Amino acid sequence: MAAKKQPTALDPRQALLQPLAGYRHKEMDVPTSNAKVIVREPGGDDWLMWQAQLQEVAGEDVSEENADEVAVRITETNDHTPEATLLVRVLINPETYQRVFEDEDVPTVAANWGPVYGRFLNAAFELAGIGGAKPVEDAKKN
Repeated sequence: MAAKKQPTALDPRQALLQPLAGYRHKEMDVPTSNAKVIVREPGGDDWLMWQAQLQEVAGEDVSEENADEVAVRITETNDHTPEATLLVRVLINPETYQRVFEDEDVPTVAANWGPVYGRFLNAAFELAGIGGAKPVEDAKKN
């Protein structure tokens, strides 16, 4: 019986230069299709874009003092622009390692928001070490 061949390890430089090497990420199925996407953790610029959109929708800066009031107002308006802003930046095509959406797609994604988008966004939050996509509460942490 032949011995199993050990996989060849990449040298550290090669490993660190692979697409997405600087991010925690995971591949997820796109429901109702055989497509897949990679969800990666948000980077610093992604968080800044998200917070800017959150404050724009809220009409004010989010702080510990006003977080509950802002959360109610955003929930009542059913505006998913902040979530869409972050989501379009963290979904990656596993074949090309390019983003699935561009920043210009935010209005379209927000208008078509549904539970699947929420699951992808929750995965990004979990990869970043945040329990779930609660925009206002999470803005206080960043």
